[in-house]
Amino acid sequence: MPFCGIMAWPEFFLKLAVKHLFRQPTHAMKLAPLILTLLALPVVAAPFYRWVDADGGIHYTDQPPPSSAKNATQRNYSNNAAENNQDGGAAQAKLKNPVTLYTTATCGVHCDRAKAHLARRGITYTTKDPSTSVDANKELSAGGGTARVPTLMVGNEKLEGYAEQAWDAALNKAGYPAAPSANP
Repeated sequence: MPFCGIMAWPEFFLKLAVKHLFRQPTHAMKLAPLILTLLALPVVAAPFYRWVDADGGIHYTDQPPPSSAKNATQRNYSNNAAENNQDGGAAQAKLKNPVTLYTTATCGVHCDRAKAHLARRGITYTTKDPSTSVDANKELSAGGGTARVPTLMVGNEKLEGYAEQAWDAALNKAGYPAAPSANP
């Protein structure tokens, strides 16, 4: 379902135009410019963010959330079928090996680098804060090791601390696409 209905309006008008096209032949001539204009519109695709504020309110915005936000996720929505089909590998990886990032509000530069790394690769992930959630703390401590942040879970694989090469290897192994190249 399109975000806020923005991407669905060309489809709505196209269906409306086709419906009325066959009522009278003169309608076809009147609607032809509208139909051509709608078909020539560029495809709309934009990232948006979902996050939870300190009071537990859920927000959806097109701006990155503040660093104090909990459970921040970034999503890219598009009404372009070809573009959506290209993301099939990431969708499969997300189903089989979901990504969870454990961070705290006081983590600082290490967590900022970790979030930037996932954003660069276009990885959709769940953020959990073990300092404010008992369940997140238990999850982070499970399976041995320390409960330090940032910690990345890719499926069942646990990576403690931010290490770019190790994170890339785990994400690649799980089937997530590599980071897009800086030079097109």
